[in-house]
Amino acid sequence: MSHPPADQPPILVATPDTLPPGHVTAPAMFGHPGASALAYYRRRRAAEWTLCQRTLPARVTAVVLAGLAAGFATQQVAPALAGWATVLTAMVVGWRLRFRVSQDARNWARGARGERRTARQLRRLVRLGWVVFHDLAVPGSSANADHLVIGPGGIFLLDSKNWRGRLAFTADGTLWHGRYPLTATLATIGFESNAIADAIGVPRHIVQPMMVLYGSAIPWGEQYLGGVAVLPAGRVLATLLALPPLLTGQEVGQLADRALTRLGPAA
Repeated sequence: MSHPPADQPPILVATPDTLPPGHVTAPAMFGHPGASALAYYRRRRAAEWTLCQRTLPARVTAVVLAGLAAGFATQQVAPALAGWATVLTAMVVGWRLRFRVSQDARNWARGARGERRTARQLRRLVRLGWVVFHDLAVPGSSANADHLVIGPGGIFLLDSKNWRGRLAFTADGTLWHGRYPLTATLATIGFESNAIADAIGVPRHIVQPMMVLYGSAIPWGEQYLGGVAVLPAGRVLATLLALPPLLTGQEVGQLADRALTRLGPAA
């Protein structure tokens, strides 16, 4: 992971004086990875299925008429094949008009799978004194935070992206995913990390936002853009474990207690 500029405050500075003991013991793992994304996918799929049911009579009519038209046309030139033409045409048209979940809805299901993959990696941190939260509600917004990890190396907000396609930089230094600039996406992740920091009562620079990518290669391997670390999913665990210790076990527990009492599940 590329590091912030030299004049940026340290990743984390915490002392027992600023972290009063909590009264709740946070579990080592909290929440359900991908729950919000999967719930949204299911709502979209249900809505699309309802719409499909409303248009079902029209779809059936189209299948029948297409089959009859093909059978009639074939009857004029090859009567023996008219029945086959009717059936095959009806099958082809029926297949084309079948219910299919939209690509936008499928992207949410794909995103949920990415979050679960990240969660499996983060599970290994628990044995090393880290506390891991999944799918947290972001205070003051309808957004959700995919993963919050608190451990010896600091506090990190991870946003999992399970994308297809290539990432590329334009001449002005903007990172793009296909035809879409990622400026707003990175700004959203930064907003979420700031909101989380405010909620648990630490300075905003303490919570380091990270975008974790599946399925898309990052130009030059890792980037640090708009205050957000962008790195491939395969590097997440090694990156976190390579950080120098900044928090004691007591401080990790106190911050985890704050997160548990002040942040709720998104779904």
